[in-house]
Amino acid sequence: MDTKLLEALKQELKGIFGSVYEYGGGYGYRYQHGVRVMIYCQKIAQFPRFKNEKINLEALLTAALFHDIGKIVAVDKDGLLVYGDYGDKSHEIGGSEIAPKYLKKYISDQKLIDLICLIIKEQDRNVANTRIESSIIKDADRLDHQGVTHIWCSVTYANYQKKNVEAFEEFWKSDEGQVKFESSLNRYNFPEVAQIARKRLAKLKEFTQLMFSEQVGEDIVVDDQ
Repeated sequence: MDTKLLEALKQELKGIFGSVYEYGGGYGYRYQHGVRVMIYCQKIAQFPRFKNEKINLEALLTAALFHDIGKIVAVDKDGLLVYGDYGDKSHEIGGSEIAPKYLKKYISDQKLIDLICLIIKEQDRNVANTRIESSIIKDADRLDHQGVTHIWCSVTYANYQKKNVEAFEEFWKSDEGQVKFESSLNRYNFPEVAQIARKRLAKLKEFTQLMFSEQVGEDIVVDDQ
């Protein structure tokens, strides 16, 4: 993919989400998340299993960047992204409809724009995947929520909700925390990505356990001599 075009698309996304605040990520998180998912897709597409697949790399990377563009409709007048406030459509379906508004500034090929929008639409859990690119992005998107980056989301969420470390420990030990993270390992389309997710989750579990142990001084050893 042309690097100048990719950089222009990144800057476009930054202009859209750069100053948007969300309580599970802070300012500009939706832009940063889009860039990470794009980078993951760029690397995943090079896996040996895709050697004989006809992956449209331009469509893949662009759709990865803009896969959450539909969330822009949920940004209120104060610049806060209100999760779930997408009207009568999912953010994936809504995003596939509004994406051309931004893509036409940089891409003249209508067939390519249509393909990008289809891939964005297929991120919806109720829409069947017809493209390999759609499955790659879904795995990359899940992967970005699987590792220690989640700590940043938890910290910003706790700050917004005026929560403390103890509240995070309660969350992590609940069915919505570690249990949910572990169950998501079964949802990956490709075993290679699932393996990376397992390693990331192991690091996240180690990080959280260290943080919790420090709260009660488990790392302080008293020499009784």
